[in-house]
Amino acid sequence: MELEASNRYGDDGSSKRAGKPYPTLGTWVTASAHIITAVIGSGVLSLSWAIAQLGWIAGPIALVIFSIITWFTSTLLADCCRDPVSGKRCSCYMDAVKSNLGD
Repeated sequence: MELEASNRYGDDGSSKRAGKPYPTLGTWVTASAHIITAVIGSGVLSLSWAIAQLGWIAGPIALVIFSIITWFTSTLLADCCRDPVSGKRCSCYMDAVKSNLGD
């Protein structure tokens, strides 16, 4: 399968995968599946016990608060994907740290 040149590179001219000349194959479905398995693996087994300890009022309130915190931190991580000054895409985690915190 031959890839077009426009599909190989991001908006900053670097390859879409660091060091590899082909685009990522992940979709929002696979990303969602990985997030769900990560959350289910650690949290769901102890969730019923935690809600039972908190009660009917504080338990759902705690769930809503922690879901808002999770949403907020995920949007912060998504915003770190681009350099705040130039708008270029960061190709790895270290580039995101350097662009947001400095060298």
